[in-house]
Amino acid sequence: MIAQSSLGLRVLLTGLVVFIPVGCGNHDAGAAAPTASAAAPASKSPVKVAPYTYPAPVSGHYKEINTGDFDLVDGLAYTSSSSSGTVVYVTSKSIASPILASSSCPMTEARAIGLLRDAAYLEVTLDAAGKSSYFAQGTPLGGRGREQDVGGNYWKLESKKPAAGRAAASLTYRDRGGFAFDLPIVKPKVAEVSEGDRVQGNRAPKDAATPDDSAVLDLYRALHKAARAKDLAALLAAQGFSKESIAAIRGLDGIDADFAVFADRFLDPGEPGEPTAYGGYGGVRASGVNSKGEKYSNYYEFAPSGDRLVLIGISEDKK
Repeated sequence: MIAQSSLGLRVLLTGLVVFIPVGCGNHDAGAAAPTASAAAPASKSPVKVAPYTYPAPVSGHYKEINTGDFDLVDGLAYTSSSSSGTVVYVTSKSIASPILASSSCPMTEARAIGLLRDAAYLEVTLDAAGKSSYFAQGTPLGGRGREQDVGGNYWKLESKKPAAGRAAASLTYRDRGGFAFDLPIVKPKVAEVSEGDRVQGNRAPKDAATPDDSAVLDLYRALHKAARAKDLAALLAAQGFSKESIAAIRGLDGIDADFAVFADRFLDPGEPGEPTAYGGYGGVRASGVNSKGEKYSNYYEFAPSGDRLVLIGISEDKK
């Protein structure tokens, strides 16, 4: 029933770098993207972070054997660049959606935060009639799938009448649950790919620049250092997130526990091999052990966000 992608083997991506800009940059207008060497060192004394809360724009519950059993609490709606319509991407954990609404590359950053939190997601694209020809689901570290134009009418969308500039509807999937949402429609300044696109093998916009090998390596090393030091602020700063965004992400409920699990996916010694780079994304493989002494050889994937890269995927390969 679920069309499993060849990328379904525990994948995730993100990155940072200086290469040909594609127009998707920092939240702070005119702010220079920090480099790996500019990442803030770990603080010697704990700094209390203010909680970052906002009314949940998504509600619901979903249960499926491959994706899991989870509530839906947050999401993003944005103008599709691959087809006419509005992409609606909803998640099982908060992804600081009010901050993403001001981003030039909201979906790229949502994917990065979703990876950090290992948040399950569901996705549809609403057409002018408020319908979607596909239904996508997945998790950053697990499988992903897409159902399109299937018989049986398994999911049903009921559109609402939202305020101008917003998308609102409820979706019910037979025997699995559903969700309701009321989200502002954000407009990326450059083309972005949806999860539905990625399931079909479209991992980046067609005109996306190819990241430089050295930038991929520099960012990986900065992230590895920050992860091993358990320094979330440095890890986000290395990827060019603004101070406002870093404060918000660090204030999300449960983020510290999520980051502890995420950081353990950066291995000891974790020395990178030869990087790979393609149009719109790049990556590198590194091997070592985690805190439990388990051996892995992981692949870290990065995507451009203007003149920087963000980590959007990790493919774990246990030895």
